[in-house]
Amino acid sequence: MKIICWIVQGAKKSQLRHEVGLINRIIKPDILILLETLVNCQNSDLIIKQLGYQYFSTIPLVNHMGGIWLLWNNANVDVSIIVKEPRIMHCLVHDKLTANERLLSAVYAPVRENQKDVFREHLR
Repeated sequence: MKIICWIVQGAKKSQLRHEVGLINRIIKPDILILLETLVNCQNSDLIIKQLGYQYFSTIPLVNHMGGIWLLWNNANVDVSIIVKEPRIMHCLVHDKLTANERLLSAVYAPVRENQKDVFREHLR
């Protein structure tokens, strides 16, 4: 199972589709997590459809910051979303080749110092 997590700092960039296409051809990840997408819900669906993944789940921006996209193809994995919160997405990933299951969490932590302690406590 191949998983890539990438802080893209804006998924509207024209080069994103080219770079994801390159990653898909060379690395062939089963799951791609894009963090800090900075894209609203309407635009995210349009962009995601061009990235070459069959399935996806998203978490929208929080106060014009963040955004999480979890993209996957089901040739080698089955993904079940367990919990989606404003900054966290937890999912269960079943690897079809090994029959193993793993918990995968995509997290976009707050950058403001006064929010970090509350967030860390929430994760615990």
